[in-house]
Amino acid sequence: MSQRELSLFLKPSIMKHKAKHGSEITRRFTMNGVGRMIAAALQDKTVRLYDARNCEEMQCIRDDYLTTAIAFSPKGDVVATGNVGRSVKIWDIRTGSCLATLDGHSYPVLSLSFSPDGDRLVSASGDTTLKIWGMDNYQEHMTLKGHTLYVKACEWDPSGNRIISASVDSTIREWDLSSGKTIAVHNDHRTAIHVIRFNRDGSLLASGSSDMTIILWDASSSELKPVETLFGHQAEVRALSFSSDGKHIASGSSDKELFVWTTDTYSIQGESRTDGEIDGIEWYPTGSAFLSSDGSGAIIKWEVKDMNEMLRPFQELLDDINSDPELTRRDEFVHRFEEIQSQYDDETLRDKRLFYIQWQCKKALGLLKGKTRRL
Repeated sequence: MSQRELSLFLKPSIMKHKAKHGSEITRRFTMNGVGRMIAAALQDKTVRLYDARNCEEMQCIRDDYLTTAIAFSPKGDVVATGNVGRSVKIWDIRTGSCLATLDGHSYPVLSLSFSPDGDRLVSASGDTTLKIWGMDNYQEHMTLKGHTLYVKACEWDPSGNRIISASVDSTIREWDLSSGKTIAVHNDHRTAIHVIRFNRDGSLLASGSSDMTIILWDASSSELKPVETLFGHQAEVRALSFSSDGKHIASGSSDKELFVWTTDTYSIQGESRTDGEIDGIEWYPTGSAFLSSDGSGAIIKWEVKDMNEMLRPFQELLDDINSDPELTRRDEFVHRFEEIQSQYDDETLRDKRLFYIQWQCKKALGLLKGKTRRL
């Protein structure tokens, strides 16, 4: 890991432990719009619905095929899945029963996205096409053709007036929903694009690619315009998600590296690693935290904390210690130091920045091993 000066600390909490068996590996992962439920498609062909607060299982959906795409309806009543059997299925969240099977693709379905009103669904497939389906009658409305290789990702514009898709052919396409025609084709990435995500208000789009870059796009006009290219990952970017306030982007790659970027300076301000290749990130719609899923089968909650706020109590204590060179208040300072330490777990205290300022406090108080304590 690099030695960047970072302003954010990412505190991990295990929500779902690493898989003990291959059948428990998480293949696809998403969160519903209100942040109360997450869905994980496992290697055993099930889709498990979990409480987003504690990963308690709420429902188990069983399919005959491995799930390769998953999306919650914004209406909150159904979840859609795409599978290696080349079909899209609509499931009732409460009962776990299949409401409809949508056939038409000739290759596995790789991505799904609902329209903002939940009345339509777009599916993207390895057959190079996208299909738009009506949720009132579960019929196909339109097929979108133009990509030349697998379509890995699709997103419905939050404004509802277009669809964005990304492909192994290294292009991003914008689609007009009335005609089904391509509005624009963007060739800014050099290789396969694995993920695209809008921010909450639809003003920005982020795309991640095998070329190890993330491109931020201005999505507020009639056509996407590249704003900035983010360099930092050393492997293909597989997962992206904007914070609810749009100030940060979390990104994950196949080399297990996790970054949090700011959208004002386009710089990495938080980083960590996972035990597996990162293939899913979902930011909670409220609060400063997000979830990641990776190839180990784990789902981890990351609390995003301001590092300066975490360092401040130690720094204030160190300033007070230095203002009392005779250490007449040493017992008081030691008690304060122990109280501050008790507010953090051991893993957090091992962070290099927190470790160093603790060392400074210990040195000033004569608490380091081999040092004579000043009385």
